[in-house]
Amino acid sequence: MKFLRDYWQDLGIVVAFFVCIGLLVNGSLMPEIEIILWLSFVAILVHQFEEYRWPGYFGGLFNGVIFRSEHPERYPLNTQSAMIINLGIAYLFYLLPVFVPNLIWLGLAPVFMGFFQFIWHGIFANIKARTIYNPGLGAVLLFHFPIGGWYIYHIVSYNLASAWDWILGSVYFVIAAYIFIIKGNMWLKDEHSPYSFSPKQLGPYNVSPNTVWVDEEI
Repeated sequence: MKFLRDYWQDLGIVVAFFVCIGLLVNGSLMPEIEIILWLSFVAILVHQFEEYRWPGYFGGLFNGVIFRSEHPERYPLNTQSAMIINLGIAYLFYLLPVFVPNLIWLGLAPVFMGFFQFIWHGIFANIKARTIYNPGLGAVLLFHFPIGGWYIYHIVSYNLASAWDWILGSVYFVIAAYIFIIKGNMWLKDEHSPYSFSPKQLGPYNVSPNTVWVDEEI
């Protein structure tokens, strides 16, 4: 468990690399909509790598700036909860539509989440932190926006989406965001969690030098 907790974001970028290789080799044999959905999956893996590895200080921003935590190294977000929430988002919410591309609403929801990330990273977080960049924004602009736009252009051009797809996609996105992001952080928060972010993962929102950094295996 400790290995996965420390390196899940790195394993994700390896998965993204092999997905891209697979698309280069087999893309000509795949329907366009499947290619788009695979790339949407790649986008979230890159997004998570940017947040938690390079530059990687999303944990510090989230705890220290958004929640003004007295223990930004572990509360409300910690390395354990970050792993669980993000693995669920990537390998359930984003990956599932790849295997059922005919369910348009299922593919629309991750696209909507990608667009919403701009509101969170590009506007809300930057205003709170008084910055013009925070980890995750790069993936939003370079991956989520163009890939999501491609998906919507494709389903509109080929008349693949009904009114119900747009409604169900929107509802599913809201429910998923509520469960994974809002409730996930509430369920998994622990002010005494042993799963602390490193000084690098806190970045400019580091804590005092008296903090004891622990990551105990349970």
